[in-house]
Amino acid sequence: MPFVTDIVGPQQPVTEWPPLRPGTRRRTSTIDTHPQDAHTAEAHLRARDVRVDSSGNHEVLDDVVVLARLTDRVIDEISGGDPRLDRLRGARVAQGFRAMVRDLLGSDTERSPALYLLLDDWVGATLVTGYGAHHADITGGVEWPMSDAISDHLEGICSGFAPGASAVDFSRRNMLMPCVRGPLAPVLGEMHPAEPLRPHGMRRMRRLDVLPNGATAAFDAHFRDSHVDAAGIETIVHEYAVVGQINLASQSISQVTAEARVLPWQECPGALASAQRLVGMAVSELRDRIRTEFTGISTCTHLNDTLRSLTDAHALLAARG
Repeated sequence: MPFVTDIVGPQQPVTEWPPLRPGTRRRTSTIDTHPQDAHTAEAHLRARDVRVDSSGNHEVLDDVVVLARLTDRVIDEISGGDPRLDRLRGARVAQGFRAMVRDLLGSDTERSPALYLLLDDWVGATLVTGYGAHHADITGGVEWPMSDAISDHLEGICSGFAPGASAVDFSRRNMLMPCVRGPLAPVLGEMHPAEPLRPHGMRRMRRLDVLPNGATAAFDAHFRDSHVDAAGIETIVHEYAVVGQINLASQSISQVTAEARVLPWQECPGALASAQRLVGMAVSELRDRIRTEFTGISTCTHLNDTLRSLTDAHALLAARG
């Protein structure tokens, strides 16, 4: 089966990040997954917080690197300077992992440190690595059969798989899992050091800028999942941009706008309206409330995770100075 082209969603990637202006706090993160074979993979998780003073000088506030090796998504080895990470050996990065991370970090989660973002986001990043396997099989001439039972299971989980959506219809007509080859991934702006993705690797990248200004703080978030093929060409799988304002007195979201830049299916942008439900929510509550309240065909897993990461504005604002 060739890559699907007639039911794809938006394909307009972000081409650059805004410059770091004086007063800005920026958190960037990457979760890179490098498959070694069908069962094992290396994972490189990195994040950095930077503050820019009035003179334009950059101060690194936090810098985290976690390295791991997994077999069938179970952590065999993990290191990163925090002795608590050893307790994650033997854990499966899947359902239930986030609860384990909250227990592991305890009250630290209330401060939304960079380590919490990485570990919390690891589940979604690992789930998306299935795209890499699908891509490799398609380019190798292997098709992924998809029964009606699987279509029924996927139907209704998100906007892209709403009842009657193009991806669901395609799978039922062709009895195959559809797959899209996204646009080339432009190189973006200033980020923490990260190694180039290896062939067949996948990267989950995030950036969150927060700029206090009087009674409010502006936020600008960017999210991208990307994949590198056997020839070393990096293309985008998912990409969202979210901007808005925080009321500093109430520490709540006062304005938000979400934009779909790259998504696989025509119906995926239907999730954008769900972002308006954040208005009035406390920043510190976003991660938990979105996880429990944002479900079904009005939402998107990847947009939800991006909205959840806005909780990290709390940590960046606490670094005011």
